Amino acid sequence: MKFQINKTIFYGVAVCFFFSYGCAGRVGRHALLPVLNNPAGYLQEVLQKSQSINDVSGYAKLKISAPGHTSSSRNIFFVKRPDRIRIETLGFLSRPALFFTANGMTINLYAVENNALYTGETTAENFARIIGMRLELQEIVLSFLGQPPLAACVHQSLSCAQDNDQYLFTIACEGRKQMIWIDPADMRICRYRLFEEGNPVYEYAFSQFQKSEGRLFPLKIEIYHYTYKTAITLDFESLSFDTLSDEQFSIKLPQGSRSFGIEELGAQH
Repeated sequence: MKFQINKTIFYGVAVCFFFSYGCAGRVGRHALLPVLNNPAGYLQEVLQKSQSINDVSGYAKLKISAPGHTSSSRNIFFVKRPDRIRIETLGFLSRPALFFTANGMTINLYAVENNALYTGETTAENFARIIGMRLELQEIVLSFLGQPPLAACVHQSLSCAQDNDQYLFTIACEGRKQMIWIDPADMRICRYRLFEEGNPVYEYAFSQFQKSEGRLFPLKIEIYHYTYKTAITLDFESLSFDTLSDEQFSIKLPQGSRSFGIEELGAQH
């Protein structure tokens, strides 16, 4: 699965041939939410708000659960829109055990214990070698920025309904369906699900929202990939939205380090 992610997907919503409908209710025992007379405009405002963060860094716990395997780690991370990421995985006594960097061209993984650097092209296949889940770099970057990886499409239909106490937007286009749940209290995205050809691909859940440096941000992000039956959970411990420099995404290698292709990663560990 590969598609283009467009951070301005809805900025030109008026010219993208949306077919929009007012939100109909599916409320159960929940109070009826106000009807949205302009669902496309409301969704555009929510997405613009979520796309206001360009840089984020801090500490986070990362848990990866796959069939037959679960791993947890504490990490220092640096993320910059659109395609820069650096993660330091901490080991015994909070000393760095792994360094990981990626940009639009190259992935680097440095294992401190082996003094070994693994390098490869930035592809979803190579990310799968590391995390067990096939994701594009931009999808990972957007996760750390607290956003779902919305896919762009020229001709798409938009519908809106109430699901319990949230607005549920459904975007359909060329065999793909994207579902977005929005909490109307503060216009935040709480959940996202992608279908392709009727089959679920992955799902994002955003929770534990808190104000940090004046920004409302989800301190917990959960991703589940249906194809790989793999779950990733991010629990943020601290956050900074200060602008990051290019130097913060580099790895300084010690003398005597060995270099391998990232396809050799499994064979070396």
